[in-house]
Amino acid sequence: MVYVKHIEIIRKNIFSVWSFRGKTSIMMQKRYKRQAGVILQIMMSIFIVIIFELPINGIAGDLITVKVEKIIDGDTIRVRYRTQSILVRLWGIDTPEYYQPYSKAAKKYTTRLVSNSSVRLDKKDWDDYGRMVAVVTMEDGGCLNEELLKAGFAWVHIYYCKEDICDKWNAYQKNARQKRIGLWRDKSPVPPWVHKRRKNR
Repeated sequence: MVYVKHIEIIRKNIFSVWSFRGKTSIMMQKRYKRQAGVILQIMMSIFIVIIFELPINGIAGDLITVKVEKIIDGDTIRVRYRTQSILVRLWGIDTPEYYQPYSKAAKKYTTRLVSNSSVRLDKKDWDDYGRMVAVVTMEDGGCLNEELLKAGFAWVHIYYCKEDICDKWNAYQKNARQKRIGLWRDKSPVPPWVHKRRKNR
């Protein structure tokens, strides 16, 4: 591994400095060599942490590919990135809350689309619950956020979806509503943000 090779070079340089170009005794050189070995182990541990354990929120605005581990609900999934398990909230949309109608149907639809598959995340932000907020692209190239809107299992979030793509997403929502599919089978489905506001009164 390239990092190990670099560390070994550093270790040799350290030893060569400590040996004072051969002027120290053999006993002292052995002592310095042991110390250099300890430093090498410490540096290797640091590199391992940097490479494999770097918190994913240190990655800003990147596209990353992950493996879906679990479907939490219609708009939240758990994924595996390197050695970390991360909760991902779908950006720009909202599916019914747990006790709302069509909550289970939305979760079932998300499960059918991405369960145990690899997906690509376009990270937008992190929310107050420590979840990554992202646009999720499926293995077939389709967008999970959009598919939930097309199938009538989500709303475009009026508070968070403010980008140009949201105009297209609103059209998907309008089309699903006109077709009365998914949650739009109900005459007046209640958006989750309204449901939460009423519940907290």
